[in-house]
Amino acid sequence: MTVPGPVVPYQAKRSKTAAEIGTILWAMLPILTCGIGVAIAFGVAVAKRRTPFTIASLVVYSALSLTWICLAGTFGAEAPLWADVVVYAILPIVTLVATVHLFVIRPLVWAPRPVPTVLVARPNGPQVVDRARQLRHQARGMVAADPMLARRLAIGRPDLPRQFDDGGLVDLNHAPVHVLTSLPGVTEASARQIRDRVERSGPFESLGEVLLVVEISPTFEHHLREYVVFIP
Repeated sequence: MTVPGPVVPYQAKRSKTAAEIGTILWAMLPILTCGIGVAIAFGVAVAKRRTPFTIASLVVYSALSLTWICLAGTFGAEAPLWADVVVYAILPIVTLVATVHLFVIRPLVWAPRPVPTVLVARPNGPQVVDRARQLRHQARGMVAADPMLARRLAIGRPDLPRQFDDGGLVDLNHAPVHVLTSLPGVTEASARQIRDRVERSGPFESLGEVLLVVEISPTFEHHLREYVVFIP
C-alpha cells in the first residue's frame, strides 16, 4: 500500500510556482505598463545582479522611457511629425524589446544564490585527548619554571578570563570550590576541606599530601594526578 506523502513538499512546490509567476510578471512589466515600468524592472535587475551590462541596460531603457514620456506629455495630441516618429520608434523598444530582454536575463537575475559551505577540520576523539595531554604537560613545565608567570596566565583557573590553554588543569591551591568539584572524586565537602586547609596552613605541594588530609577516595588518584596542578 502506498503511504501518502507529507503536505510540506506540496507547499514548497506551490511557493516555488508563485515565485516563478512573480518573476514572469516582473519580466512583462514593460508591456503591462506601456514602457513606463521598464526602469523599475531593470532597477530590480541591477539590485539582484549588479553587472556593467544590467547597469547599462537600466540607463538606456530609462533614458528612452523618459524621452517618450516627456514628448507625449509636452505635445499631447497635437505633436509634430518628428515627435510622433520618435515616440513610435521608442515605444516598441521600451515595451517589446525590453520585455524580451528581461525574459532572456530572467534566469540569471533570479537564480538562487549559492550558500557558501565552510569546511571546518575537526580533530577526532584520540587527537583531542592527545592534544589536551600535551597542553597539560606544557603548562606543568611552565608552572615548574616560573610559578608567577603561571599565575598571571591563570593556569589551572578556568574560572578566570584567560587566553592560555592549559589542557584542563585545575590549581588545587587557588581554584574556588565550584571548580574543584569538577574534578573526579572531589565532592563539595572535599572541595571545602581543600580550601580550608590552604587558608589555614598554606598551599599543598603534592597530591599525596592532599590525599592524606582530605577525604578523597584513593581510587581517583590516577585521574586527579592527570588534571591537578599545585601553584605556590
